[in-house]
Amino acid sequence: MKTKALTRVSAVVATALLAGSFLAGGISAGEKEKLKQPPEAAVKLAKADNAFGLKLFKKLHKDGSNTFISPTSIATAMQMAGQAAAGDTRAEMDKAMEIEGLDALESNKALKAELQSRDGVKLAMAKSIWADPSRVNMNPEYVKEVQDYFAAEARVEDFSNPKTKDVINDWIAGKTNDLIKDMLDKIDPSTISYLINAIYFKGDWTDKFDKAKTKDADFNLADGSTKPIKLMSRKDEIKYAEDDKVQVACLPYGKDGNSAMWIVLPKEGTSLDSLVTGLSEEQLKGWQNRAWERDGTIKLPRFKLRYKETLNQCLQDVGIKTAFDVGKADFTRLGESKLGPIYIGRVLHEAVVIVNEEGTEAAAATIVEMKAGGMPPKPWVMTCDRPFLFFITDEPTGAILFMGTCYNPDNPE
Repeated sequence: MKTKALTRVSAVVATALLAGSFLAGGISAGEKEKLKQPPEAAVKLAKADNAFGLKLFKKLHKDGSNTFISPTSIATAMQMAGQAAAGDTRAEMDKAMEIEGLDALESNKALKAELQSRDGVKLAMAKSIWADPSRVNMNPEYVKEVQDYFAAEARVEDFSNPKTKDVINDWIAGKTNDLIKDMLDKIDPSTISYLINAIYFKGDWTDKFDKAKTKDADFNLADGSTKPIKLMSRKDEIKYAEDDKVQVACLPYGKDGNSAMWIVLPKEGTSLDSLVTGLSEEQLKGWQNRAWERDGTIKLPRFKLRYKETLNQCLQDVGIKTAFDVGKADFTRLGESKLGPIYIGRVLHEAVVIVNEEGTEAAAATIVEMKAGGMPPKPWVMTCDRPFLFFITDEPTGAILFMGTCYNPDNPE
C-alpha cells in the first residue's frame, strides 16, 4: 500500500512539473504525445455507438439470462451497410444509429486509428465485404469507400459453392483468435453479399488477481438457486463509487490503463433487470466520473460467456425498419442484382468473453447479410430513337472489333 501511495504522490509531482514545463514552452515531443487527446470525430462516433449499443442491449436483455454484445462491432457493420443505403432507408438508419450529422466515413476512420493505437492490450478490428458477382454487380464507388474508410477487405466468392460458408467462417475465426467459429450457418440462394465486422480484445489486468486467493464459492442465480463457482479476490486501492442502488468498481488493463472493465453490482433490493431497463450512457458516465481510488476488496468470479443472436427484430424495434423491407429498402449504392431489389436479410451477432486471474479475452463478430429478390426488377424500356453509340466486341479477349455512332440510320433493304 505504501508503495502505491508513494507512486501516486510521485505521479502528482510529475504532473505538476509537466504542467510547468508545458507553460514554460519546454515540453518534449514525447510528453506532447502523452497529452494528445483523441480526435473529436472519434469521440463523437464512440458516443453515438454507445447510445446505439445501449438501446440494442436493453431490447436484447432478458431477466435471468446472460447477454453479451459488442456495440462497436454491431455499429461498425451496420454503418458499412448504411453507406450502401440511400433516401429514406439511409435517413432511418442514421437516426436509429445516432449518427445524424456525423461524417460516418471520416469518423470510422478516426475511431479505428485511435483504437488500434492502444499499448498494453491487444485490440484489433477487421472488416470485410463479400460478394458473388453472378448475383450482384457491386458499385465500385461503394466498394472503394469501405476499403478506404473502414479498411475493409473486398472478397469475391461463389455463394453457390458449399465451401464458401467455411471460407467466411474461417475468416471470422482467424480475426477472433478462434473464439468464434462456424458463425455463419448457411448461404441462401437469395444472398448476394455479406458485410462483416470482427473485433478482438486481450488484456492483462494492470494488477492481477492472486490465484492463491481464488476460492470455491456459491453464485446466487436469479431463480433463487445457487451454483458452485471460483471466486477471485483482490484487496487493493481500486477506483470505486457507490450510491443507494449500486456499487461500481474499475479494473484497468495494461500499463497505461487506457482499457478497463467497469463492474456494476446492484445492491440488495435493486434488481439487475430494473438497472438495465433504466440504463443510459449518461448514467454510465456519472458512475465513471464519481469513481476514485480507495482501499477496498473486490471479489469477482472467473467466468466465460458466449452469446449469439439474430438482431433483425431488435434493430427494427429501435427504428431500422425500411432496410429489412424488400418493397421499400433502397440499397442502390451497394450495386444492382438480377435477383431483384436489395435489402438486409439478416444481421447476426456473436460475442465471447473469458475472465480469469490474468485478465480478459473477448471477441465479437457481426454479419450483415444482404439479399435480393422478393419482387421482380421493374421492367425497363430502351428506345433507340435518337443518336447512339455501339460496339462489336470479341468477348473472350475484350477486343473491340468495330465501334461507331449512329446519328442517321439508313433502312437496310
